Amino acid sequence: MPKPPTHVLLWKNQSYVLQTPNQAPLVIQPEDETIWQNWLETHTSFSFQGQYGNLNVYKETRSRGSGYWYAYRGYAGRIRKRYLGRSAALTFALLEEVARVLQEPPQTSASSTPAHHPPASDTRLSTVVTRLSPPRLPSTLVKRNRLLLALDSALTRPLTLLSASAGWGKTTLLTAWIHHSRSRYAWVSLEELDNDPIRFWITIISALRTCLPGVGARALTLLQTTTPLTTCITALLNELAESTGEPVVLILDDYHVIEEPAIHTSLLFWLEHLPPTLHLILASRIDPEFPLSRLRVRGHLDELRDSDLRFTREETHHFLTQCMGLMLSEDESAVLATRTEGWIASLQLAALILQKQVNPAASLHTLNGSHRFLLNYIREEILANLPQQLQLFLLQTSGLSRLNTSLCNAVTGRNDSDLLLEQVLGANLFLQALDGEQQWYRYHSLWALSLQHEARHRLGEHALRELASRESRWYEAQGLLPEAIEAAITARDYAFAAELIERLVTVQSFRNPYSLLRRWLEQIPDEVFTPSLHFLHAETLLFTKKRQKAAGFRQGDGWRRKQAAAGRSPSLDRRQSLCEDTRR
Repeated sequence: MPKPPTHVLLWKNQSYVLQTPNQAPLVIQPEDETIWQNWLETHTSFSFQGQYGNLNVYKETRSRGSGYWYAYRGYAGRIRKRYLGRSAALTFALLEEVARVLQEPPQTSASSTPAHHPPASDTRLSTVVTRLSPPRLPSTLVKRNRLLLALDSALTRPLTLLSASAGWGKTTLLTAWIHHSRSRYAWVSLEELDNDPIRFWITIISALRTCLPGVGARALTLLQTTTPLTTCITALLNELAESTGEPVVLILDDYHVIEEPAIHTSLLFWLEHLPPTLHLILASRIDPEFPLSRLRVRGHLDELRDSDLRFTREETHHFLTQCMGLMLSEDESAVLATRTEGWIASLQLAALILQKQVNPAASLHTLNGSHRFLLNYIREEILANLPQQLQLFLLQTSGLSRLNTSLCNAVTGRNDSDLLLEQVLGANLFLQALDGEQQWYRYHSLWALSLQHEARHRLGEHALRELASRESRWYEAQGLLPEAIEAAITARDYAFAAELIERLVTVQSFRNPYSLLRRWLEQIPDEVFTPSLHFLHAETLLFTKKRQKAAGFRQGDGWRRKQAAAGRSPSLDRRQSLCEDTRR
């Protein structure tokens, strides 16, 4: 632990006061952090005495970059540490939040991660909180009572599956059902980063806590130890059995992104032992790797598929005339319903195109519902009619899985992304708000795919990699290291990705996200690997049951040459010992 700082940032009289030896105190208003950011650039430590707790904060140098800030606080005779990020991320709000968290009792047991390492549930597995709430309903919503009633049966069976390809309205239907139903629910919008069993189940517990506060405390503790995953899930099931009185529905949206077999196995175990008051709804573009036939025979499964989700002729007519304002007869609407086969995404795009026609009815026969139709019309009829700056903004942000003003500004280099996002919303260009305050958004998946196709053609691969690199740096500044790593790999900034991976990992922990680490490391060229990354790669192969491959990897000539050139350190010896112990 470094020596105590001589500078103090103090909360006093609704302002922050910066006290520096031999200088007059400097008063900083909470809404004006420019002075504070300038001060950080020339200092390396300070004491923080905020509204919710106290911290000592230090800037630690690294071989690459300008250094990173860490917070320290003593608790019960031990030192707790939290990664804060670069200077740009060190806001007053972040300091207050970390001070509040570090003054609370740690949730991990004495046998879990040592105090001088960040706990696994901190920076390694942090996530955007809007993933735990459904998106806002679109203004063009068609109320589909027949499907809402079908979903009500989710309360009578353990599993309800919505399985259909992109653009069939699965997410919108589930969001509408939440507003229709009075049931308590927990929501998770899954993403590729959830392909790690520990991260996955920590996210599930976080979602359940939105309607069952405090549930899963013992399971969270076990997830930070070497306890088998089945034991952790059993502990969660026991807590849920004691906690749930009224029915609770857990909704997992976009389950198709989950490819890790261990997650499928553990979720099936969880499903087969659910308490009677807990129910699971999965929305996916493909069927999950579950024994669906067995679940059907037992009466444990309800299903909605594309044949159920497609718009009827009546729903199509209501959507086109009432929601989109088109003057079409029922027969004319039926033509479009037939051509699109009730595919909702295609109907919405077609409606946007017809709105621009002098005679919409006469233009019906030029439309069809294919994917090529979508790509062609997005390029020729929608993008081409937008202002140039809005076209560029859409192309530059098309690769973002989630958007907010700050991220868009960082990626595009603009300072008016809030205004452009409002324009996109106003033009009904397939932008969904992910929270009630409209801070976070996402593009409809088919719209994003079409924009990305156009961006590759118009901007080029080099420009797209630069945009991804800016995205990575933004996520890194927010302390969202998994997202930062994904973007860095997309940008082919492999050296930065390797640095982030080493910062993400908790040394000598059995609960690192090994599935994610393996996938990342296998995309990084060998010339970027350090000796420590070679050992980490071996560990990921061992912990993801690819032990024969791990043994061959560690004994390869390339690894030996790198090891001899770089020398060995005691920490690397310990990691090799860990690998060998695991193999035995």
